[in-house]
Amino acid sequence: MSGSAKRLVLYLPVLHAGYERLLERHGDAEVLLLGRGFHEVFPALRKDIRALDPARAAAYLGGPPRVRVIEPEDLPGALAGDLVMPDEEVMRELAGRYGLEPAFERTFLRWDRPWSLEEAPVGSAGITRTELDRHFIREARGQAGRSSDWWRQVGAVAVRDGEVLAEAYNRHHPSEYSPYVDGDPRNEFRRGLRADLSTAIHAEAAVVAEAAREGFSLRGADLYVTAFPCPACARLIAETGFRRLYFTGTYSVLDGEGVLKAANVEPVWVDLNG
Repeated sequence: MSGSAKRLVLYLPVLHAGYERLLERHGDAEVLLLGRGFHEVFPALRKDIRALDPARAAAYLGGPPRVRVIEPEDLPGALAGDLVMPDEEVMRELAGRYGLEPAFERTFLRWDRPWSLEEAPVGSAGITRTELDRHFIREARGQAGRSSDWWRQVGAVAVRDGEVLAEAYNRHHPSEYSPYVDGDPRNEFRRGLRADLSTAIHAEAAVVAEAAREGFSLRGADLYVTAFPCPACARLIAETGFRRLYFTGTYSVLDGEGVLKAANVEPVWVDLNG
């Protein structure tokens, strides 16, 4: 192909519908797949144990002349012409290394750091504006204000038939001062990354713990939280038997949405405006 040809450059660990749609949108482009040599350039790619061998991936796409595998030694010569890259961390770093100005296409193909940190709306959630639902979300916000966690304050309130059963906020163990005396393990992580590395009990988990301690059931109750739950709390909510989850804030890891859907827990966004 000529130097002015359109080229689609990407990392292709697996073949799925997202990649298929991307390739269809750029059916007029030469496809350049990152080879295994880029594992040395981007060490995170070594962890992708599901990844196809790049040559095998290229063969599945039809092989030359439209599809070829490139290695670091092929650069920057192979990256001439009009370039298109998926908007993800590896592609942006590659473009930066070689002073390239490709057209970045915003499309989800795999989890990388920016997508893991993305605060996305919950696609399956309904919306409520009733004063009663707003009241309980404000109650949850009041609980959140009691948290000493500088990183993230979350409150949760369990309700059945208009009656508050339990309420809690995220707090640390063995004391509220633990992260400030010993150092907070969250300091080296941005929101959404390794949520398990924390000395805190999440507000949702604290509500469930209170019910277990006091000996009452939360099955069929509703849970009001100030932010969409992390995946671990979503699993706990599903196992507890809550009927509905009311929330206002987004969360950067939304694996919990699928967990709640599978358990028939209805997510509902509480609109506090208007």
